Amino acid sequence: MSTIRFDTRFPGYEVLSELGRSNARILKARHLATGDLVAIKHFALNTDDETLRRFQRESSIMTSIAHPNVVKVREVQLEAELPYIVMELIEGGSLKQLIAGQNRIDISTTIRLGLQMASAFKAIHPQGIVHRDVKPENILYRPLPSGELHFLLTDFGIARLHEQSNTLTGQSLMTYEYASPEQFNDPRGVGPATDYYSLGVVLYECLHGSVPFALDDQSGIVTFMNKVLTEAPPALTLTSENPTLDLFRELLEGLLKKKASERLNDPDELTWLLKQSELNFLRTNRTSSKTAPPASVIDSGKTRPKPEVPEAVRPESGPLKPEPASPARPNPSRKPWVLAVLVLVVLAVGAGLYYANTGSIPKPIANVLPRNDTTAALAPAQQTDEETAAVEEDTMNLYRAKQAKRREQIREQVAAAGRTLSVDVLGLKVGFFGGIKQARIQLENPSPFPFPAVAVQISYFKDQGGLYKTEKIFFINVPPHSSPVRSAPDSDRGTRISCKILKYDLPKNLDSLMRVIPAAIDSTTNE
Repeated sequence: MSTIRFDTRFPGYEVLSELGRSNARILKARHLATGDLVAIKHFALNTDDETLRRFQRESSIMTSIAHPNVVKVREVQLEAELPYIVMELIEGGSLKQLIAGQNRIDISTTIRLGLQMASAFKAIHPQGIVHRDVKPENILYRPLPSGELHFLLTDFGIARLHEQSNTLTGQSLMTYEYASPEQFNDPRGVGPATDYYSLGVVLYECLHGSVPFALDDQSGIVTFMNKVLTEAPPALTLTSENPTLDLFRELLEGLLKKKASERLNDPDELTWLLKQSELNFLRTNRTSSKTAPPASVIDSGKTRPKPEVPEAVRPESGPLKPEPASPARPNPSRKPWVLAVLVLVVLAVGAGLYYANTGSIPKPIANVLPRNDTTAALAPAQQTDEETAAVEEDTMNLYRAKQAKRREQIREQVAAAGRTLSVDVLGLKVGFFGGIKQARIQLENPSPFPFPAVAVQISYFKDQGGLYKTEKIFFINVPPHSSPVRSAPDSDRGTRISCKILKYDLPKNLDSLMRVIPAAIDSTTNE
């Protein structure tokens, strides 16, 4: 493709190609001074006042965010002949292209996508920014050297600031299949929960291969809106290719709640549920791999292959030839065994006669006499390969059983340590007319165990003593013997608060704890 120069429109840049076109045109270009490849987005048509205002919002929002999961804006030129912004170039493509090529996205990549979008939400929502159009087309990816994908959120073209919630701007530009119920029946009530609903639709599509509700020409927009507002999303279909989709049911149900007030809308809680789904997925895979028989067992139908006979002792093929008769020679190796047997028999008979009246056998002879067969007691100890393998397998089974017991002991200790967790309110500010601000919650972990996540419920009480509302906060990756502090959400009403621990996650890798804290295990093992 020939290079097109727009020196008057995009000074300092060499336009290389067109990447896409929707409500704006996106070009691939090179910065002439540095040689960096960039993406230029500009409005070639429909440059009316409303479009420019929308473009102004997008540029101001994106330049105020510096986050690894949000596309970075390098330059904004709104006074040019064609207003444009210069962004970092993401070479990989969009999630929409990824889904179109694979139908379903594998579970590990889907979890990675959800975690990175939760991180992006954590960056934009506290600034009062609601994207309003989270969809696969607006999620870009960059392949990493490890083979994993790095996802970035882009295109805040119809996003609006929280302070502008009394306007209806952007409603007609939303993508209906990813829009939340409140975008249809209550556009003025759109908030961060809207982005979580749209992300829920995206994750549903990655796992299922299609969106929960599709808008087609036959049903029409009214029928489609009624489904979004009233019907529950179809259950995830369990397939032989993806039999673990049911592990994500709680997560998707929380994201796709009809009422925004009941919907999951906390990035830490979303991270918690994604990690739980990942843990359940890994456990399921580990269980299935352990129960599958080895390939050698499937092929031969036997637990152990037969030991091969050495070449030296294998009989040769062909008729047997009679060997010349030779005089029988006594076997010198038998004489000691026969003599020993005769001696023991004589001793046993003599001892039996001598002690017939006492009814007892002296201990030395009782220890010498065999239980059943005298020759069996005197036979040399020889083990076959099969017997050796059986002994090794028994040893390994004993070791595994011991490890399982130790692992269960450490799990019980961690659970007991979780009951020692406590939370307290460090301080808060109460407004003149009520309302709680700047409340700080401290978590105490006196145990030697780390906790991946701890959920804390905060209750806000009115001045009359009645409960006003409750909120949840999450402490992530709590180290041993630590006292982390987190801020509680502000409240427009209330004069006091209380807090309690709702639940906590146990560490995933108990084997590592067994190595780090052996004393805790040994103390229980010795009991």
